[in-house]
Amino acid sequence: PLAWNRQGSRRSRTPPHLHPPMRLRIFWIGKTKDPAVALWTAEYLKRISRFAQIAAEEIPTRGGVPAAEAELLRRAAQHRARLVLLDPAGRRLDSPQFAAYLDRSFAQDGRELALAIGGPDGFSADARAAAQASLSLSPLTFSHELARAMLLEQLYRALALLNHHPYPR
Repeated sequence: PLAWNRQGSRRSRTPPHLHPPMRLRIFWIGKTKDPAVALWTAEYLKRISRFAQIAAEEIPTRGGVPAAEAELLRRAAQHRARLVLLDPAGRRLDSPQFAAYLDRSFAQDGRELALAIGGPDGFSADARAAAQASLSLSPLTFSHELARAMLLEQLYRALALLNHHPYPR
């Protein structure tokens, strides 16, 4: 039997009652300045929504980055999400390992997974302590806007792998 994604179309060979849709929430600190990043963000959020329930939240830095970080932690806790920080010092995974990580994380308890991208200086020690995990997109340094686009592309790639979609070739 084929599974149904949240829109009701056939996607995989797993019965729908065994795997409810994965729930993802993406947080980033700072306002989107580059229109190209806004377009990539919208495109990948749309693509990801074929495979998972996804929400994205921009955390403004009006009160400074520490206040924005505290707001990010508050929102993640409010949603009872498993918080994963994107940090250059985090665990490095290739694309298939990232897909397996997402699958295991969701299968563990079905909780929403919140992936967070920090401000220009990364995350504080308090945020690192509050997170359940830390992952690295790359040992290279990227702007937080570019990191967001890369994270969304990797999420789409991972979900496409898990759903046997031809995208990740």
